[in-house]
Amino acid sequence: MTQTPYGFLPSPASPSSNPVERLLARLLGWLGWVMLAALGLVFLASLLVWLLVMLAFSLVSSLFTGRPAAVTLLWQRYRAMARQHWPQSPARPASPTPRADAAQATGAAGDAGVQDVRWRDIDHPSAASRD
Repeated sequence: MTQTPYGFLPSPASPSSNPVERLLARLLGWLGWVMLAALGLVFLASLLVWLLVMLAFSLVSSLFTGRPAAVTLLWQRYRAMARQHWPQSPARPASPTPRADAAQATGAAGDAGVQDVRWRDIDHPSAASRD
């Protein structure tokens, strides 16, 4: 308890014994969280409105400039990527060892693009420049 000229005041950190006060404190706590969530939803809605405004502006300006809108270009790139059915490597027959099967499943055993690994003699640069 705190000594004041007006008498004793309960400590703000002590739990209240009155159930009505506990209920009101809990309701006010929930009300604070609901208000924060509502502010977040308002912020999200304002972002969506600005996104729609900029989308409409981009589409309308593309009509006047003759260039495709940025949204159109992004959509075309997305569709081009979606048409490339990944993975593009051909299916390989299963190998007799489990480790090799695991390597094939992870793609570790895939072709690296090097096909010809035979030894080649490379002329010295000064000999090539003299010819």
